[in-house]
Amino acid sequence: MSMIGKEVRLGQLFDQRSGNLVALAMDHGAPLGPVKGFEDPRETLRASKAGKPDLVFMPRGAVKAVYPILVKERIPFLLALDTLNSRGPDQQRYIFADTVDSAVSFGAGGVSMHVLIGPEYTTEMTASLASAAIRCDELGMPLMAIMYPEGDDCFNVERVKYAARLGAELGADVVKTYYTGDKESFAEVVRCCPVPVLMSGGPKAKTEKDFLIQLKDVMDAGGRGAAVGRNVWQHEKPAAMLKAVRKIVHDGSSVEEALAELT
Repeated sequence: MSMIGKEVRLGQLFDQRSGNLVALAMDHGAPLGPVKGFEDPRETLRASKAGKPDLVFMPRGAVKAVYPILVKERIPFLLALDTLNSRGPDQQRYIFADTVDSAVSFGAGGVSMHVLIGPEYTTEMTASLASAAIRCDELGMPLMAIMYPEGDDCFNVERVKYAARLGAELGADVVKTYYTGDKESFAEVVRCCPVPVLMSGGPKAKTEKDFLIQLKDVMDAGGRGAAVGRNVWQHEKPAAMLKAVRKIVHDGSSVEEALAELT
């Protein structure tokens, strides 16, 4: 019966018409601190919600701050189970900060977790993801694995392919990973990963057109959407930028058609 629950929840996260997903990333508070656009998660969500994200993902503290907005706007959310202290001695070590059981009690539609491929603590993070995947299967909770190669060659297609596949092999239902620079190489990532692949939005691009071109390439390569944070809530028009993202992900629109949302 737990797999029925997982399928029901996944059906509530992915758009029923397009089969794709636009996620608003709001898990930056611990690793980055109160950066521009994310000084107050409540204001960030208020500024973005008119863009109609399919889901939001964030840790419990942010959920406790914004849940009235989530309830009122009927926005599903994933509970982020891990955290990173970028000011401490282990700056590439994601650790458990929550549980799958907590996510169920919070009313989450699923959970998210990171694995950084390459740092000293990769094995520990891999084991944590595997453990969470087992509990997710037991409770019928979707798991989004955020799989990031680290180092100078972190966008190398072979490394990204391995990272995405590792997430799927450990039991993730969705994988979020880096864009590899062109649609031909990203198509290899999608082909080698048996679960839906989302593009990581990453730092704010130089222009919105640059970002939307990347997103269009990802969708043309068979990607199933994007998880976007800074490229939305650091934009001067967050809701409009989110609508532009939705145009490409859900409507199959061109970059030019998506840019029209910003005028």
